[in-house]
Amino acid sequence: NARQSQQRRTASGKKSKTDDRKRNKLKRKIIFYAALSLSICALVIVLSLTVLFKIHTVTIKGNEVYTQKEITAVLPIEKEDNLFMIDKDAASNKVKENLPYVYDVDIKRKIPSTVIVNITETPQVYCIENNDKTYTYLDDTFKVLEEKGGSIPEQAIVIKKVKLKSNIKGLKAEFADTKAEDNIKKLVETIKKLNLYNITELYSNDVNNNFIVYDSRITIKLGTLDKLERKIKASYAAIEKLNETNPTAKGTMTSTDVKQVYFTGN
Repeated sequence: NARQSQQRRTASGKKSKTDDRKRNKLKRKIIFYAALSLSICALVIVLSLTVLFKIHTVTIKGNEVYTQKEITAVLPIEKEDNLFMIDKDAASNKVKENLPYVYDVDIKRKIPSTVIVNITETPQVYCIENNDKTYTYLDDTFKVLEEKGGSIPEQAIVIKKVKLKSNIKGLKAEFADTKAEDNIKKLVETIKKLNLYNITELYSNDVNNNFIVYDSRITIKLGTLDKLERKIKASYAAIEKLNETNPTAKGTMTSTDVKQVYFTGN
């Protein structure tokens, strides 16, 4: 019995050593293949950043105000740059700052070697008269587009009764009166949200007296900016009915109360 016990212990020891050798061998294989995988991944990354995915084509779409050459001149993306190393946000901001009529820039990568630059130009132009009778042109975020004299473009909306403290091209304009700016901003945001048509002017005397002008002939008196969307929708509904009977009518559409909208002719 003692001899059998010793034999069993010896066999168990040998089996344990064999199992240990198998486990160690398996660990070495796992470490080897893990290291190999990491090396391959590192090699792929290095090749991707140095040899592969170099930009061969830059395609620009959606531009009308600016030429492809003008956009390319300020776009910090060049051929032979790496497709995955370009900073899309920085490139977009640089184009918008240098070419103010560019409203938005969407940059997409197309493997293996193409960058597509989608340009959205300013959808609505606003303008403010300066002291020297020139006009500062803005987009709906109040970014300064340009400053020039002459006649106002037909599609532009004139912001009246405000002055600018700063109007640096490509940057956001600074209003002399910040309270008036807040009121104007709410009007502009609502015009954009409701996609209003035929707006030619807007202005704000104070928080209780805000106005937009339809087709240069009907002043919509809004009062406060409370329930602004409802007031404007009610005004437009009334104007559409008025246009059916008198399409050249001039006067004031009072919409200070959404429950009562009325027109007073000049």
